Parts: sequence; C-alpha cells; structure tokens
Amino acid sequence: MAPFGVISLEHGDTKKMKRIPPHLRWLWLSMIFILCFFYQAKADPLRKPFIFEQMTSKDGLSSEVVYAIAVKGDQIWFGTYEGGATLYDEAKKNYKAYTTKGEPMDKVDDGVSIKWKNLLSYNHVSVILPDEDRIWFGTYFYGFGGGGISYYAPQRNPPWKRFNTNGGRAKKIVSLAVDGDSVLVGSEKGLSLLDKKTEQWGGFYSTQNGLSGNFVNTILIQPHFIWVGTNGGISRLHKDKKIWKTYSEKEGLAGVAEIKSLVQVGERIWAGGLDGSLFEYDPVSDRWKRMEPTDPLRNGGIHSMTVTKEWVFVCRDNGVSMYDFSTGHWESLTASEGLLSNTVFCAAEDKNSVWFGTDKGASRLVLAP
Repeated sequence: MAPFGVISLEHGDTKKMKRIPPHLRWLWLSMIFILCFFYQAKADPLRKPFIFEQMTSKDGLSSEVVYAIAVKGDQIWFGTYEGGATLYDEAKKNYKAYTTKGEPMDKVDDGVSIKWKNLLSYNHVSVILPDEDRIWFGTYFYGFGGGGISYYAPQRNPPWKRFNTNGGRAKKIVSLAVDGDSVLVGSEKGLSLLDKKTEQWGGFYSTQNGLSGNFVNTILIQPHFIWVGTNGGISRLHKDKKIWKTYSEKEGLAGVAEIKSLVQVGERIWAGGLDGSLFEYDPVSDRWKRMEPTDPLRNGGIHSMTVTKEWVFVCRDNGVSMYDFSTGHWESLTASEGLLSNTVFCAAEDKNSVWFGTDKGASRLVLAP
C-alpha cells in the first residue's frame, strides 16, 4: 500500500482501474490529485525558497533597530530604538512616525521632549501591546524624567495618553499584558498593576513579595494564574489566593538563570532562557522539562517567542528557530534564507505573513503570496 499522497498501482490495481467506467476515470484521478495537493500544502506551509519583503529607514521606519512589532487589523506598529514608534498602514501603504525627535506634533507641547504630554513616554520603545480600544507602549529610559508607559487611542482627542512611572517602579519597561481591567507592567524593578478604568496605579510585586527576580522580562496570563519570567527564573501568582510560587531547579528548571519569554502552546507552556534553553511545563505534574530542539540554531540566546496556528517562532541572537505543529519538526531561518539580520528580537503574525524585528530593520516572511 502506498503512503497517503502517493499514487501507486500495485499488482491487480490495473485490473480494478479498468473496471471503472471510462467516463468516471477522470473524476477518480481528479479526486486523487486534489487530495494530494491539499495534503502537501498542509504539510509544507512554508515553501522554499522563502519569499521576503524588507522594511528599513529608506522605506519609512523611524529606526532600523526594531524591538517590538504589533498587529491590529491593517495597522502594523514597530517599536524602535531611539526612533519611537512607526505605524505602517497596509491598506493605505503609508508610514507615520511617532517620536519625540524634532518638533512636537501637537501645538500644546513644547520645551524638553521627554515632558511632552501628547506622545510616547520616550523614543526607546521596548514593547507594544494591542488592546480592544487602544495600543499600549512600554518605553525604556536610562535617565531622569522619561520612560514608562503610554497608550494611543485614535478616538480620543488628543489620542495619546502618558502615565507617571509609579514612583520610578514602572520606568524601564520590558513587558506588558492585559488581564481584564488591569494592565500588568513589567520593569527592572518588578511588576506594577494599572487599573484601566481609573487609570491609576494599584498593586506592585517584587522579590520582597514573592517574585523570583525583579527584572520582569515576560508575562503570561491564564484564567487562574499570572506567570512571569524574570532574571531569577519563573514565578506564578494564584489570582484568587494572591499567593506566589517560584519554580527552580527542584521543579525542573535546571541550569537556567534568566527567562526571557513565556508562551502558551496548546495545553502546555514554553519558557525560553537567555542562554538559549527551552523548557516545557506540564500542568499535571506541575513541573518543567528541558526541551531538545533539533535545529542548528538551538544554542542561540532567546529574545522572545511567538505562537501562530501552525508554528512556534523562537527569536534568537543567531536567527529564528521554527517548530512546525503539523510535523513536529524543527527548522531554522537566518540571513542566508532572507532575513535582514540574524539578530532577531521579535515576531508578529498578520493576515498572510509573519514580521520579524531585527537590528537592521523588519523582515516580512510571506506565507500566502
């Protein structure tokens, strides 16, 4: 018997074929062809050679170091280093930069740019998070007076709203998440909670309250838990009981210090370490297990991970590791295949492509040309 997707006439099959009425043979062959076509398309959603489109400052990016990408409808937002945020409208094919460089965009703003009210909190945009009626931005500032979070709501006038830094605890932002009416803000000092309705700061967590580390790199929301990956490992907050649990070597996290990314992959959670290690969480045993990817990039440091319907994209400092759900196989994506750079900070999916943010601009991998 030939495998599915391969037409084979074995001994005796030719006689069976002859027994099919001539006017129905074309229909039988057509059905086999269609089944083979769809099977191959499902098994190989990323066909080589890869088709890439590139975006740099020559095209409209406000900076070529792209730390964050977020998609909302036809709008693609890019968070950059020193260049603020760039909005690319796929429908209109135009770009707009929101930055505190040069002259202010609003007449009410003047003086020192980090004190402008109707714009981003700062030009180093480290994270972008789409919400129902707005887009949240986290910025990273090293000095005094800048940094923190802002949101952009086009229905408002003015559309930008910036927040104070919660007493300096939400200044260098590295992660954001929305959980109902709360915005969770991860910084180098811990985890701050902002009430969306009142737009006031609420709770705050650090190592003194149960976190594994103060540098909150990543946040994952579940119905009953809040997971955070820090420079000290992984912690989980039980929402109702308000109790933190820290996972360490005893729970399977052996040989990893800093966690850069947490993502939901089916019923499991994947954790990516700064050193390139990958772990998978089993909710039944409440333990982590080290994963063993087979792609050649598996030792590269991890910046972030993105999950789509067909793939998990692991953004590393030496390219992108790709896990295919349909086959269970690992593949790799580097500059030799079409990326602008092997230093890949982030990824985001739109209607028919995946965007990658690098230190040389943004690369768009076309899935359905």
